[in-house]
Amino acid sequence: MASSKPPTHYPFVDGIRGITALYVVLNHIWTRFVVIAEAGSLPPWFHLLKFGHAAVAIFIVLSGFCLMLPIAQRTPLVLRPDFLKRRARRILPAYFAAMGLSLLLGLAFPQTLPPHSWEWQSLLTHLFLVHNWVPRWSISINGPFWSIALEWQIYFIFALVLIPLRQRFGWLTTLLAAGGISVLPLFFNLGGTNPWFLLLFVQGMLTAEWVSHPPRVAPGRLAAVAVGLALLSGTLEIMVWRDSFPWPSTPWIANALLVGLDLLLGCATGALLLVGALTPQSLPLRGIFSLLSSRTLVLLGSFSYSIYLLHDPLLALGIHYARVLIVTAPLQAFPFVLATLLPMVLGLSWLFHLAFERPFLQKKPTGRG
Repeated sequence: MASSKPPTHYPFVDGIRGITALYVVLNHIWTRFVVIAEAGSLPPWFHLLKFGHAAVAIFIVLSGFCLMLPIAQRTPLVLRPDFLKRRARRILPAYFAAMGLSLLLGLAFPQTLPPHSWEWQSLLTHLFLVHNWVPRWSISINGPFWSIALEWQIYFIFALVLIPLRQRFGWLTTLLAAGGISVLPLFFNLGGTNPWFLLLFVQGMLTAEWVSHPPRVAPGRLAAVAVGLALLSGTLEIMVWRDSFPWPSTPWIANALLVGLDLLLGCATGALLLVGALTPQSLPLRGIFSLLSSRTLVLLGSFSYSIYLLHDPLLALGIHYARVLIVTAPLQAFPFVLATLLPMVLGLSWLFHLAFERPFLQKKPTGRG
């Protein structure tokens, strides 16, 4: 392993972020297709787009990794006092702009807004980013906003709980605290929308510390572990999320299964991050990391946040007008939607990024989440 101080930014991470954002867009196209078209009219390969939940989980791991990486390289671990202020500057302007645009689009085209969007409680909880606590409002206004609220709340836990615990008591106490906080919303009847994603964030934090203080593992073995975890996680995701899977009827068992799948995916993501940061030339992953570091994917990753914020109402509008074609000829409608809607979503997201996201970015990449 290299002994020199690692950088605080890796291009391949932006590539992962870009691919994941693109997949989320495709997943939401799939979601609307299966609602409109008959399931039997769609080929089996089309349902490989159903794993949007996993894509968001990967986003959370990346966020923990990127935010922890510059901190883990300091001795002792120190969090900048203006951390929350910088996070607010990074996240909130684009979020509120996207919220306003979603509502304006909903005024002109009501079909783009989910139910309950105009309820005053929905508007208020979205303003304070706590709408994910109530299922009625968690996906109102703009569906993907639930995860923005969750990540915003994680920032406070990261700064006020996780980092202080890591500084004073180590990782075991930090992990136990994260586990306790993850189940706490259940005792207060708060929706929380996947509160265990906090554990995925901690997995990203732990990976960042390992990158800063690399474990003594042979590069080939590390790559083999990463590939094995990725294959195992992918296989289980496909098996569990297929329509014929006998999903447990007992809620706590179903939740335990879902948490287990997400944590395994977090381990696979963390292992791939370790390989990419420490031994990117290790076979069999060399070509993958070269692709992830390509200019196109890094560019896509640079405005992935804007894609995530803006794509859902745009898809709702576009697919509304493509509904007749989807009903009558879904296989022909899919490439048509990709050829028309996807460029529109990416182009408008880029313009949104220039207007509402890039002005608030740091001039130098320092591990933004």
